[in-house]
Amino acid sequence: MTATAEKPDRVGLSALAAVIVIAAEIVRLVVLSQIRWKIGYPEEFAVEGVLFTLTYLTYAAMLVWRGRTLLRRLTAPLLLVPGWLFDCYWLVADFLRARGSFEPPHEEWWLWLVRFLAVFITVCLVAAWGVARRTGFLWLIGLIVPAVLMFAWLEWSWRLYRALSGEIFIYDLVAVVPTVVITLLGCLACWGVEALTRRRA
Repeated sequence: MTATAEKPDRVGLSALAAVIVIAAEIVRLVVLSQIRWKIGYPEEFAVEGVLFTLTYLTYAAMLVWRGRTLLRRLTAPLLLVPGWLFDCYWLVADFLRARGSFEPPHEEWWLWLVRFLAVFITVCLVAAWGVARRTGFLWLIGLIVPAVLMFAWLEWSWRLYRALSGEIFIYDLVAVVPTVVITLLGCLACWGVEALTRRRA
């Protein structure tokens, strides 16, 4: 083992933490897919809010558990707040739309704002793990990966959504790619950048 590599037990614990967070997200999506058409209004929105809040709390707990220092353990979970607030906004917006009392803007500026926020939040999810686990600052270069992947996914997912509109699984697919796949790839990219820069040093 090189001096710059993480110890196997630490890598194993980080992998376990990732599995726990991914499992929480998958459970959330499965529960939502099962109850989406079975419970009434407004119970659906209440359950959805509880589920995504529990998922964020699970991730926050893993950050506290795996954070290298007390400061990292306290600051890393703060990067989850933008994502939670973003989800809360859409939950309230969907609730008001169901009541017929709200309709979000459809102008081009609004669509670009939503895209920017989606990319920003995905980067925050990756950065939270980086703050908790990575050392130095060069790992920040790896944040380019989730930003690019998320932007590309937003462009492609709209076409997929239109092509498969009406299929129940499409909602879960559109949700799981950024929250699980892109976030995981981003964390691995930051880890890879850190490992490469340490080895060269």
